Amino acid sequence: MEGEWALPGVAEIVARRLIIIVVTASALSALAGVVIGRYGLPYNPKSPDTASVQPSPSSGTTPTPQVSASTQVLVPAASATAAPDGSAADRSQVPGIPTRINQYGIPVGYPRTQAGAVSACANYDAINGSLRNREPTLIRNMYGSIATPDAAKKISDIIISNDKESAKAYGVPSIQTPNFTLIGRATGYSVQAYDENEAKVTIWGIIGFGIYGNSNPDLAPREGWGTDDCRVIWSDGDWRLADASDGPASPDITERAAEGFKEFLLVGAGRD
Repeated sequence: MEGEWALPGVAEIVARRLIIIVVTASALSALAGVVIGRYGLPYNPKSPDTASVQPSPSSGTTPTPQVSASTQVLVPAASATAAPDGSAADRSQVPGIPTRINQYGIPVGYPRTQAGAVSACANYDAINGSLRNREPTLIRNMYGSIATPDAAKKISDIIISNDKESAKAYGVPSIQTPNFTLIGRATGYSVQAYDENEAKVTIWGIIGFGIYGNSNPDLAPREGWGTDDCRVIWSDGDWRLADASDGPASPDITERAAEGFKEFLLVGAGRD
């Protein structure tokens, strides 16, 4: 996500990406971050946003599996993959639905179709929209279960580093501090490229971030819209995350461009 999205009424809020938190913090006059894992933090507006997402498997003892706050399955709208003949049987099938949920609460086991690739990107992106999933060891293991080894390490390293910078910028010991909030939700998608071996998808969504009860308007909770670019490849019988990067920090839902994103079907009620 090369662009920046400014949130109205706030000193100069730059929120980038749905996937991870970004920015080098050096001043408290503005905020920057990511969506679906995208949140803001005080930073120097001149500092570039270098976020990208993905973690790698970590060695040592595996922590007790935790389930993300939102494990509802996001799949493309049925019309997106309806067969040419438009038969009733074809229209009745849910496109892109995964076959199971892994030990970390992430839907996996997608069909080798465009709808399957879109669903994979949406659900892989969504895991960062919950603070409970951003504990360092857990985030490495979660991405290690869905991404290629190189991508998993690259993304988890960035997430962990940015979370530390964000905590420092907000003046809290950790982003896990009870009064800190980060809530990201995917709302739409756009397919940039697809073949049976690789797909590039843009995920669009909204994030809320900040510190509850803070009198400083730059640190209090606020919201913003933005996008993440996801690349998945077909490997070992499933779509695996190969890269994730910032997309444009737009559009807001009130912009006409928002109509260009297709909506998801929400399959499943999620888990507590």
